[in-house]
Amino acid sequence: MVFERAGPSVLSASTADFAAWARGHHRELLAQSAFLGPSTVPLLVFFAGLRAYLGRRQGMGRVDLSLVVLAGGAAWATINLLAQGAQVSMALAARVGAPAEQVADLGDRMLDVLLVGNVPVAAAIATTGYLGARDRSLPGWLVVLSFVTAVAHAVPVATAGVREGPLSREGALSYLPYPLFVAWLVGVAVTLLRGGREGTHAASGRGVRVPLLGHGFRPTLAVWTDRAVTRSGGTPIGSVGRSSP
Repeated sequence: MVFERAGPSVLSASTADFAAWARGHHRELLAQSAFLGPSTVPLLVFFAGLRAYLGRRQGMGRVDLSLVVLAGGAAWATINLLAQGAQVSMALAARVGAPAEQVADLGDRMLDVLLVGNVPVAAAIATTGYLGARDRSLPGWLVVLSFVTAVAHAVPVATAGVREGPLSREGALSYLPYPLFVAWLVGVAVTLLRGGREGTHAASGRGVRVPLLGHGFRPTLAVWTDRAVTRSGGTPIGSVGRSSP
């Protein structure tokens, strides 16, 4: 992140120095927001697909906790859009030479909004790990990675008042959520893709069509899975619609 991880010299700089930095990097800040804004769409698709994958594998009679994954991911993506709005405002204010206090205030607001976004995404990732362990729908290493990643996102919220040391906003541990989240995304994506392919081969042309966002959603992104999955303790999904023999 250009702004978040610009370095301690920026995050702890005086108001005037911070405004000068933002003025000198306003193009990079605007470019970053232009990239992160549209990236919300594939992230929403990702969390919706994860919700469908986990939901299919829950046992009968259990509360559908996979909805927490989708809701947390959607809330996190929405909060990030708000944060990018603050960053765009900050960059534009710096470009036109707005007072340093105004630029710094917008920067602080962005960081505060991003910090709030850690709460729903931590809940979504932790729920993924819990469901993966309970229903044995994820490999053990991914379950552990989910919990570690969730904790890494929750720690900055819990230590928001810490000003010095590794737990501070500028501390060494503040860097951990980024590589852990990327590793988690890749691990989950690979697991989902492998699960879909294995279901296709096992079904041999027959399977259950599962809407990405739940029952009745159109248009859909469908995943073909073996009917045997539903007989092994997963949630019955034949009511969603079976393909013709």
